[in-house]
Amino acid sequence: MAENQQVDSPASDAGGYDAGALGLDIGTSRIVLANGPQGTQSQSQLNAFISVPYAKLTENILQQNRMVYHRNGKELCVYGNDSERFASFFNAVPRRPMQRGVLNAHEAMGQQIIQAIIEQMLPRARKNEMICFSVPGKGEGADANLVYHEAVLRNFLQGFGYQAKAINEGLAVVFAELQQENFTGIGISLGGGMCNVCVAFLSVPMLSFSIPMGGDYIDSSVSEVTAEPVTRVRLQKEESLDLARQPKDKVASALQIYYEEVMATLINKLREEFENSNSIPRLDRPLPIVLSGGTAKPRGFLQKFEGMLKASGFPAPVSEVRLASDPLTATARGCFIAALSEIK
Repeated sequence: MAENQQVDSPASDAGGYDAGALGLDIGTSRIVLANGPQGTQSQSQLNAFISVPYAKLTENILQQNRMVYHRNGKELCVYGNDSERFASFFNAVPRRPMQRGVLNAHEAMGQQIIQAIIEQMLPRARKNEMICFSVPGKGEGADANLVYHEAVLRNFLQGFGYQAKAINEGLAVVFAELQQENFTGIGISLGGGMCNVCVAFLSVPMLSFSIPMGGDYIDSSVSEVTAEPVTRVRLQKEESLDLARQPKDKVASALQIYYEEVMATLINKLREEFENSNSIPRLDRPLPIVLSGGTAKPRGFLQKFEGMLKASGFPAPVSEVRLASDPLTATARGCFIAALSEIK
C-alpha cells in the first residue's frame, strides 16, 4: 500500500485481546471487531472514506486533528470513523468500499481502504490465532461477487498472520443470540447494504439467503422522493425515527414507507423459502427469531416487523420475535463464538 498515517491505533497494543480467537463483522456500513470473554469487548469503524486532493496544508490539518488517513498519490483518503467528521467539513457523503454486502467494484480504492481499516483495528497475529469473519448469504446482487469477496477478505486476514474462516452473517446472529435455544432458530441481520437470514437447527444452517435491500436503500430512496440530502435523511432516521407513531413530516413519512417495503420484501422472501425448501426438518417446537443490525434499531421496528410477520401467513410456528441484546455487535460476537469453537 501507499503511505498510511495512523494515529493512536486501538490495535497498537494487543495485550487486551483474547489470544486464541477473534470475530470480525465486515459490513457495508461498519466493521466491528469482537474479542475478550464471550466476545463482549468490541470496537467498530465506519466502512467508509472521503478523498480530497493532496495538499501539505491539508495533511498538516489531518495530523493536528489526529485523523487516520491514507495517501494515494495526489489524493488524501480519510477513512473509518474520522471520515464522517471530515465529510461534514465539506458537506459531502462518504464513499463506501462495499456495496450491497460485497466489495464495491466501482471503487478503485475500495480494497485498499478496507485493508487499512482492518489493519487499524486488528493486531498482528502472534501464534496463528483463529479469526472468523462475516460474509453475506446468496441472493440477488450477491451471488456473482461472493466467491471473490470472500477470497479477498480471507487473503487480507491471512496476511495479518491469522487462520481465517468465513461465517454466514445470519448464522453468526444465531451463534450470538440463541445459545439458550441450542442454536436453533432464525437469525436476521439487517445491515446497511442488505438483509441476511439464516435458519439453523442445533447450530447447523439449513437455509440461508440475502436480499439486496437495507439501510442504504432506505436512505437513498427517501432522499430521492423528498429531495433531502442522504446525510440528513440518515441522521433523522438514526436520531428520531419512531415507526410506532404517525409521521410528522415528509421525511418521516417516506422513511416509514420504505421501512415497510424492506420488511415486506424480507418477510415474503422468508415465507417463500420456507414453503419451497426441502432441507428444513419437521419442527417439534416453535422457532425464535432474532433481529440484529443497525437497520433494526429504530423505535417501533420490532413491533412493526412482528405484526407484519403475523399478518403474512408465515408457514412455521414462531415462539417469539426479539431484538439482539446489542444489534450492532451481534454478528461480530457470533463470529467470535465460531472462532472459539474452532480452536476448542
